[in-house]
Amino acid sequence: NAPMDWLTICAAEQTEGCVQPIQLIYLIAVVIGAVLFAYMARRSRDLSTATLTLMPVAIAINIAVGAVVVLLRLPIYLDSIGTVLVGVVAGPWAGALTGILSNLIWSLLPVPGGAGPVAAFFAPVAGVIGLMAGFWASRGVFQLRADDARVGSFLALATGIGAAVVAALVIQNTIGLSFSFEDVDSQNRFVVIGVVIALIGIAVGYISGRTIYRLEGQPDRAKSYLVAGSAITAGALAFAFMRLLFGPTGYFIGIDGKDPDGDGPLTALFGGANLSTLAVADPAGLVIAGVIAVVIGWLVARWAATGDKARLFPVWVGGLTTGLVAAAISAPISAGVLGGVTGGGTDALVALFRTLGLGVFGSAFAQGLTSDPLDKTISYTVVFLILGALPVAVRTMFSRGESTVAD
Repeated sequence: NAPMDWLTICAAEQTEGCVQPIQLIYLIAVVIGAVLFAYMARRSRDLSTATLTLMPVAIAINIAVGAVVVLLRLPIYLDSIGTVLVGVVAGPWAGALTGILSNLIWSLLPVPGGAGPVAAFFAPVAGVIGLMAGFWASRGVFQLRADDARVGSFLALATGIGAAVVAALVIQNTIGLSFSFEDVDSQNRFVVIGVVIALIGIAVGYISGRTIYRLEGQPDRAKSYLVAGSAITAGALAFAFMRLLFGPTGYFIGIDGKDPDGDGPLTALFGGANLSTLAVADPAGLVIAGVIAVVIGWLVARWAATGDKARLFPVWVGGLTTGLVAAAISAPISAGVLGGVTGGGTDALVALFRTLGLGVFGSAFAQGLTSDPLDKTISYTVVFLILGALPVAVRTMFSRGESTVAD
């Protein structure tokens, strides 16, 4: 089939190689949204010649890296590096436009993840990622230093997120947290519990920001908090990464050499390689991941304590929050439009959560909360490194390049 054959409207009882009328309306709305974002970017004077030159490069980066990830069926995405980069140096409207166009163009190309509607359906999520990248850049996440008065706010935000995560884990392991499209009571319960979790995070963040994180005029204390935050965040990310790949239900357990058609993870590349032995059963898997997380956290603490390297922590906070918002927006799309199946490596996580008793929406939401924060934190870190390597003369070519990135 040609890459654009799926754009035909489904006939009666046809479900594959086409789009339903309601889905086509949704895609048209996405295209209209792209036009509106282009207008807003133009009005804000963010679409300079330099930005218009950068956007195709950023779109190519998104699609190329994202296609490789889909090909390998990794449980993350990495398809928003270019979006974040444009959002940071050229503003939120240009970042959102880059994200939406990336997904729309990707859906038309005969590459992994393309030649189908999946990428196009998630274009609004990509647009929000671009908006948030521009927002966080304007709040200084790429330029904060220990003597900046805003450091306390980022530390409080991170503490509030941690408190909300702990509250969610406690609730899930006690009274449970479920959602069903067929059960109105479960929907109401999900919303109420979600609001309670959010309020806990807000309260902890507010109180900590008004007390322990009042750091004006205390750069040494602020730096010690940043170092500790960097170590804890790095350890948590390392633990999540290890579990996603090497856990008993992680990525490598599915690469068992039992794919005669050669269309499973890595088999087309490595001839049906059996890598399932890399998956470590619990409790040994938990212990190994925990030990590695502690070691990495300690190494990051030593690294962040030197010079001004602890300023990477606000970048991670921006990535984590962007991932949480992306997960919240993508879950209804994944569950309601695609039934939780996207054709990527994250499908394995959705299937895992289904076996644990979660519904389609709950599984899609849990998968997003598992993959998106890690994915967006990696993307923000890559962009931080790219910006650090760019000469000042290049950064100043863009409307926000000088004001949102530290020298």
